[in-house]
Amino acid sequence: MPRVSPGMLYRGTPDLLVGYGVRYSIGWQDHRRPGPSFVVARLRWSGTRVKARFPLTEQGWESAWRELRRVDASAAAAVADKLAAQAVRDSAAAARVALDHGSLCSLRSMSFKGGSGGGPLAEDQAYELRFLGDRITVTMPGRLDALITVPYRDVDAVEVSGPGKVTKPLGDVLVWVLGLGLLGAVLGLLVLGVVGLLLGAVLFGLIGAMAGSASTRVETIVRIRRPEADLYFLSKEKEPDALRIELSAALAAIEAARGAPSDHAEAPAESSSGSIPDQLGKLASLLQDGTITHDEFEHLKARLISSV
Repeated sequence: MPRVSPGMLYRGTPDLLVGYGVRYSIGWQDHRRPGPSFVVARLRWSGTRVKARFPLTEQGWESAWRELRRVDASAAAAVADKLAAQAVRDSAAAARVALDHGSLCSLRSMSFKGGSGGGPLAEDQAYELRFLGDRITVTMPGRLDALITVPYRDVDAVEVSGPGKVTKPLGDVLVWVLGLGLLGAVLGLLVLGVVGLLLGAVLFGLIGAMAGSASTRVETIVRIRRPEADLYFLSKEKEPDALRIELSAALAAIEAARGAPSDHAEAPAESSSGSIPDQLGKLASLLQDGTITHDEFEHLKARLISSV
């Protein structure tokens, strides 16, 4: 049964789950007399005609679904495919929310700038750095499966450095001034003659100076240093001080992990990978890849949450 929020209900043409390529479809509508209801509708070139209405309840959905299967089995299959795809997206979104909630910090749109031990990472490709309770993961934007995982105990240091705000060199500013000044001089000469030449050069030159000097960018480097690897990432959104503040909790966790007793450092990998958000992320990845079904995902997720 799809979730139908009050904001999805309105009077007029029914909101159908599949609106083309089928003879019948199923959806919902806020009707004047029966009120909000599930509907089975006939799709025609002249418009949509509601064939049957059912209460906006679980029992009503079951009745509407049986009616759709009776009148158009192929339409029911198309609707089922759409609902299954939506369920996968919803589950993945829920897993990401849980993962975000369990993360100390998440840095999005971090461009990989090279280093040793980068493995599958491509230079100048954007990645997401996620600092969980016990590890750093590097993922593609919007994905949950980790390309690289670095336990905190294996991190020598996470360094955040500048230059921070970078303004255009003086030479670039002069190019703007001279280029727009020349353009203004030509236009002024054509419109106002000699006086226009001088006026246009000055006016357009000032515009070029302002445009060139106002062009600044942010460059902050995050370096993840470990014995066998040295990874560099570039942030174009946050200055070094702001990024250090955002990473403060993660840096403290890394320092604590590095100072932990050696018997903890030799603990099995399973003990460091047991965080609920991390395991939810793995389940969502299996669901997205088709390794497990939606029902299996929900069952495993429920078992995982109940074990807390």
